[in-house]
Amino acid sequence: MSYLEFRSPAQPDNTSSEALKKSTLETAKGSIKRAFSDYVVKNHGVRYLKQLKQQRQKAEEGPKLQWDDTTPLVGIVGGGFAGMYAGLILQSLGLEFEIFEASDRVGGRIDTWYSKNYDPNNPDQACLYGEVGGMRVPQFSADMLPVQQLTIALNTVLTRNGLSDQLVNWRKFYYSSPVQRLRYNNMKGPIEAKDAGLNPLNFDTANGGDIAEVWLTPTSQGCSAPYLPINMILDKVNQPFIEGINESFKKGFEMLMQHDDHSMWSYLSNVFTLGDLGEYYQPAMGDKTDHLPYSVISYLETLNVGTGMYSVSFVEMVIAVYDWGGSKNPYDKADQNIYMVTVDKGMQHFPDACKTVLNLQDGVQITDGIAAQQLVGMIPGQNGQKGYSPSNLTADAAPPSTVPKADPIVPAPAPASPAKQRVFNNTKVNALRYDSNMYSGYGGMQVDLTDGQGTHTKKYPFVISTLPNGNYINGSLGGDFFQSLSFDKARALRECNYMPSFKAFITFNDQFWAKLGERQDAGLGVGTSDRPNRQIVYPSYGYEAKGGVLQIYCWAQDAERMGALGDQERVNECLKGIQYLYPEVDVQAAFAGYDPEVTTKTWFWDNHTGGGAFALYKPGQFKNLYPSLLSPEFDGHLNLAGECCSVHHGWIVGALDSGYNAVFNILKQMNREDLITQMQETWGVLSYPDIDSKAKQTEQLSAYLS
Repeated sequence: MSYLEFRSPAQPDNTSSEALKKSTLETAKGSIKRAFSDYVVKNHGVRYLKQLKQQRQKAEEGPKLQWDDTTPLVGIVGGGFAGMYAGLILQSLGLEFEIFEASDRVGGRIDTWYSKNYDPNNPDQACLYGEVGGMRVPQFSADMLPVQQLTIALNTVLTRNGLSDQLVNWRKFYYSSPVQRLRYNNMKGPIEAKDAGLNPLNFDTANGGDIAEVWLTPTSQGCSAPYLPINMILDKVNQPFIEGINESFKKGFEMLMQHDDHSMWSYLSNVFTLGDLGEYYQPAMGDKTDHLPYSVISYLETLNVGTGMYSVSFVEMVIAVYDWGGSKNPYDKADQNIYMVTVDKGMQHFPDACKTVLNLQDGVQITDGIAAQQLVGMIPGQNGQKGYSPSNLTADAAPPSTVPKADPIVPAPAPASPAKQRVFNNTKVNALRYDSNMYSGYGGMQVDLTDGQGTHTKKYPFVISTLPNGNYINGSLGGDFFQSLSFDKARALRECNYMPSFKAFITFNDQFWAKLGERQDAGLGVGTSDRPNRQIVYPSYGYEAKGGVLQIYCWAQDAERMGALGDQERVNECLKGIQYLYPEVDVQAAFAGYDPEVTTKTWFWDNHTGGGAFALYKPGQFKNLYPSLLSPEFDGHLNLAGECCSVHHGWIVGALDSGYNAVFNILKQMNREDLITQMQETWGVLSYPDIDSKAKQTEQLSAYLS
């Protein structure tokens, strides 16, 4: 998932209130969503918890699974990260499985576009790629460290199998820059972010906008430095929840859940009052009991997210603050920089490495996983302290000097592994059917699928389905994923909100943006405007080349409208948007030329995603749909997974967490506490709701290492 900064990019850091600064620094970064997941399930997941208890009790009392451990125990639908991570965990536990992916590639919504002219060995062509899907990972977020841990564990397996050419390495992703450009409302020309803090961006009535001057006139009231009052609103919106969470998770979550039925727009227009601005309130804004004007809320939505995005859950938007806050250096409270990484030479290398390892007989070993956890700081090293020194960072992604080095164990040696195919591409699953009589009354799932050999049926004791919810409507005559599903599950799949996304990759023969920027060797961040293309994501690489690629990115209503155009029309709109930010450049002359149906990507219409790029809950869906999506179906034989089944919507780690949870449910159903312990030792205890305590995990790891 992507946001602009969850504050106006026109707000300088030194205008934040001291109370908010203090509370932000003291917040336990990365723990918010994990605790929130537990809170929602505990307080709003009565049926979920009851169903889990009934399913596991029935499994204990009913027929036992008679199963040959050389045959697949689990069928996995979908070759995205949820499915592949579940497979990697099963592989590490010695449990067999098969993964079926309808497309010709793995990775799901992680997908790299490569130009026809891309050549990794030619400096002038090595930069001709861009990320169709996920493009960055917060480097230090505690919740998201499992993503980096996974790459290190994969690299360990690849290296011992002589596959070093497939290693996954992280390079720096430059999220922002003081010289990134902004231009709104037909301003005479673009400005740079460093000059935007006191600029009304033509939203004020004096320049043709509709926002009263009091909101966009610089003042120092209640602050040590000048600011625009409109840019202080979101700080004040978040502050009571941040401070409540700092005081007590329980108190903070109770405060949030009081507003779970509000969208972000609804909260700003019906709950938040002018009096809540505190020291920033001015009488010219209106009475203290008044709510924010439409024009002010529109400004906040336009600059901070995208058109129509404030229709999603207020809780969703507030918690997004912590995802971005988790991108900061946790080892140095004074370091307020944002640190993000991306996969060197394209994110597609990451899922491809997963597939390679999955198609080996043996995968990640226990000590591989423990060492990888220690290298990224998920658990303490041999010295008893957490550190961060991954073995797969490029030089530009090296952590700041304030970050301590990790002290990991050395993974136990292991022999190279023979091949064993478990991932099957171009294989479409058309239907899933539960049969309680399978496996001598234990029950199981029938999987109807179509591949190069035709249509046939396979059987498994358990199935994990990781399809995006829209893809359960698959267009197959006679195949129906919804057949016999519970009311709760069918409703959750039908109603769970997905966010449209649009990306385009515009290739130029000349990198005019680099010549005009002051940070050309360190990335330029993201240029923004109110034009349909909304964002220009500058590359974090390839500035030594003559030409390069600008990535266009928008979501929500902006993406729907761009996606409704024909392919060349989309490109034309992108070119106009780039020209708007670069009026001094002949953008059309620098353009490398249109490439039909290759230059753009609209996730909203992608036939493998089913209507959206990532889940983003509507009001009330956290407490009403989230527990339903987590619960196993058909007496525990079917589990759903995917980032929608997590609280990390739109992030790779959300897919990982959901895959982990699905495997955990299967192991619980089989009463294999020994394998649950091994899973936690190898992969850590992730943010799933039915977890053992951290104390127990530490005790298990200590016992293993001793």
